[in-house]
Amino acid sequence: MQGTILVIDGISTNRIMLKVQLTAAYYAVEQADCVADVLEAARHSRPDLVLTAMALPDGTAADVKEALRQDEMLADIPVIAITQSNASERRLNALSAGIDDVLPQPVDDVILQARIRSLLRARSANEELHMQRDASHGFVLPLSDRAGHPDCLKASVALIAQDTQTAQAWAERLGEHVPYDLHCHQLDDIKLMMSAPVADVFVVELNETSAGPGLRLLADLRARAATRQAVVIALPNPADPQIAAEALDRGAHDVLQAGFDVEELALRLTTQLQYKSRNDRLRDSVRNGLRAAVQDPMTGLYNRRYAKPFLDRTATRAAESGDTFALMLADLDHFKRINDEYGHPAGDAVLIEAARRLQDQLRPVDLVARVGGEEFMIVLPGADEISAGMAAVALCNAINSQPFQVPGIASPIAVTISIGAVIGRDLARKDDHGERRGSDRVASCVTELISQADRALYDAKNAGRNQVTLSKNRTAAA
Repeated sequence: MQGTILVIDGISTNRIMLKVQLTAAYYAVEQADCVADVLEAARHSRPDLVLTAMALPDGTAADVKEALRQDEMLADIPVIAITQSNASERRLNALSAGIDDVLPQPVDDVILQARIRSLLRARSANEELHMQRDASHGFVLPLSDRAGHPDCLKASVALIAQDTQTAQAWAERLGEHVPYDLHCHQLDDIKLMMSAPVADVFVVELNETSAGPGLRLLADLRARAATRQAVVIALPNPADPQIAAEALDRGAHDVLQAGFDVEELALRLTTQLQYKSRNDRLRDSVRNGLRAAVQDPMTGLYNRRYAKPFLDRTATRAAESGDTFALMLADLDHFKRINDEYGHPAGDAVLIEAARRLQDQLRPVDLVARVGGEEFMIVLPGADEISAGMAAVALCNAINSQPFQVPGIASPIAVTISIGAVIGRDLARKDDHGERRGSDRVASCVTELISQADRALYDAKNAGRNQVTLSKNRTAAA
């Protein structure tokens, strides 16, 4: 089954007809006949979408939406209302109440199925964002924030029509209803539409002659990285259910099925921008949570949780290509003495500055991570003995060449670092049976490399500190 749809209608024949339509499209269908039964039916079936008659024996589609809002687990379920009257006022009132779309009877199966698919895709993407946010230990958005955000008022809207005159006419009428920045474009004005900063919303006209190019543009906007998170609203002009359905299946977030209506467009713009604002903040929360999970909060470097998989990936690529790479473990010398003599705030300041100096010596493809109190891991993809040795000396010099100035401490603090290095090589060598090593063998080699680097660091400490030791066993080959 593609999902579960709760059908609500006081007329049994209407429910039966919709069930036949939806079952034929492989949806599971649950039924209710009044607003009073909505919560119980929804809690029982956990529907992915609600399809309700506009008028019910004890209320309206707006009452259905309000009932669902009483349960936080059901509040975001999309709702489509079916009305016997296609009056603009009734449709706008329903949209203002939070109904996702309004379809007139008799229901066109093509547009109904396309609308369901579109809303279910959006719901699935939203649920995935929430799961990612929760998994990355992000914050939970307060319910009051889910309705919108002041940033919506600063939105930029691109009105794209076959000719500039049509876009300008839309802008003149729309400007009286919305506070957004409106920009007019012709359909072939691709470069201007894609130039930074891109619009928050693209409204694309699809008329008899421009439907093909318009649909291709719509799909292109949804595919490009720069515009993927922008809202796309399709505007068949004049109304055409086939084109509207095609636009939804190409990825449009919304569609004006009845053609251009300034009040409806203004309402749908506001609703879609509110959704976008919420989802943008969810994505930011996910990114911040993921970053916090792999980033050392003091120095801003990656932590051990990121460093080990990075080393594994570097070793795997080296095994595939036959390249070498360098692994270093570095440790600030006598760091406990710094903490004891100057205090932990001074020690923290030294760590932060040391991290900055180490990072400044490396290439963008290299990694330096804080993997312990004063211990760092450095990975140099593609490095051999000579380049690794030069890099290690540069790292030592970056720390010991200039004392550390710490706020609140009168005298600069002299700091040195010891580094143990090892070269990863021959990871692509075949085993005794003539077969290339698999991931388990590469993982074993990585473990041995870490041990070798650790022993080399120990040797550097024993030799007097403030120096680099390259592991005598310079190969990861077994």
